[in-house]
Amino acid sequence: MATMLTNVLRTAVRSRLQVTPARPASGAAPAGGEHSGGMDLWKKMSVLVALPALVICMLNAYLKEKEHHEHPRPEFLPYNHLRIRSKAFPWGDGQHSAFHNPHVNALPDGYEDAEE
Repeated sequence: MATMLTNVLRTAVRSRLQVTPARPASGAAPAGGEHSGGMDLWKKMSVLVALPALVICMLNAYLKEKEHHEHPRPEFLPYNHLRIRSKAFPWGDGQHSAFHNPHVNALPDGYEDAEE
């Protein structure tokens, strides 16, 4: 009896869960008429609009960074409230932060390197 009930349930479940084959992917839009050709439009827009815009943005960033390096470094002023080291950093000599840049970041007693 249990075997027969199991077979009936198994058959019912299989009939409900039949998998339909997936539709093959195609480049065209599913709707016809005036909405077809969407992929071609976006491909052309990517090549003719997005790539030149990307190149222009990269050129702008490069030129701004080049201009930034030409600015002189600010004069070191030993203010008492800046660059306080009440506890040394746990690495190196304790004076340099984790991302220390000797050209930009000053230590409590001044810049490390002489400006060229």
